[in-house]
Amino acid sequence: MQNFLRILLMTFLIGWGPIAHSATQMPIAKNLEKTAQLATQKNIPIAILLSFKGLNSTKDLKEEALYPNLLSGLYDEAALFREIQVNTKAQTIDFYGEPLPNSLFQQLFNVTSLPVVVFVDSQGNLLTSPLIAGSYEFYGYYLKQKINQALKALNNPLQVE
Repeated sequence: MQNFLRILLMTFLIGWGPIAHSATQMPIAKNLEKTAQLATQKNIPIAILLSFKGLNSTKDLKEEALYPNLLSGLYDEAALFREIQVNTKAQTIDFYGEPLPNSLFQQLFNVTSLPVVVFVDSQGNLLTSPLIAGSYEFYGYYLKQKINQALKALNNPLQVE
């Protein structure tokens, strides 16, 4: 019985390994220039969650819609996910190596509603319209649609099914 439980536990841990890795695919952005270099190498978009730290809708979006979709691993090779908290005093290195206050990114991407995900190329140009939090039931569908639009805009034949 004890060996069975060990095998079951190991199977569980091994099976969930890639999923646990996927959960780390949306770190806080620190250096978008480096992120852009990686995105260029892979020819994939950068998906930036513009959030407001402490806002319940940000927490809800992440926990109920965004993270469950990222945990699937479906988007791991299709986009680089980052988060910028626009109400913190932190600075983020922009796409050209210059430090910018996080509060300026909301203006830079011309969004008024938060939280929102923007899809950009390696120079910070918008590839699609922003993905505004709506019904969490359909968030995965719209996320997939936006990523596919962004990939197409980059002339990348990859499409998330």
